[in-house]
Amino acid sequence: MNLGQAVAVCLFELTRATTPDKTAEESTWATAGETERLTGALLQALHASGYITRETEVFTEERVRRLIRRLSLRSGDAEALLGMLRQILWKLKSEE
Repeated sequence: MNLGQAVAVCLFELTRATTPDKTAEESTWATAGETERLTGALLQALHASGYITRETEVFTEERVRRLIRRLSLRSGDAEALLGMLRQILWKLKSEE
């Protein structure tokens, strides 16, 4: 593939990604409640995995909250990610 073809493919994918052919649920932004549940699940998984320690707890929590807010997730994406995190958390807790 030459450079021109690569650019054409990239532009096609970018325009396809922004085409409004999504369902109503996927096209709405995640609510504050959804992002908070997602943040809580991520923090629980990080605690269970040992990533967050007592020394880094406050700093990491603030960082995770900012990260989730910057993602600007759609409602459907937030629910999917929350389901993934719950599965990871369940698996981590079942191995203890």
